[in-house]
Amino acid sequence: MDMKFKTTKEYKKLKKEFIIMNFVFVSIYFAILIISGLCIVFIIWSLNVGDIIGISGCLMLFVVLLPFVIMDHISEVKEFKVTVFKKQLLPLENIVGKLGEGKILRSGDDKIE
Repeated sequence: MDMKFKTTKEYKKLKKEFIIMNFVFVSIYFAILIISGLCIVFIIWSLNVGDIIGISGCLMLFVVLLPFVIMDHISEVKEFKVTVFKKQLLPLENIVGKLGEGKILRSGDDKIE
């Protein structure tokens, strides 16, 4: 494992949540794509003005909601990357802080000065 987490369990839990969220977002993307395609096909098949107006309203609703779904997905990915990055830097901060205080002892040395 290339991440510097306290436990492997902690990393696996974070990764599992990230995978589940990505699956949900991909499902939403495909649902919007399929429904939009079906709406376009239905518009072509139907010649009633009322149906065309209703389906056009649904398409506009999808177009309005899609950017919010995409922004939420992007923020979720950024949050995951920031969390992983912070977990990687935490051990480095502990090591650097202890080196400055002279608390890390090497084998065979009594004290670092």
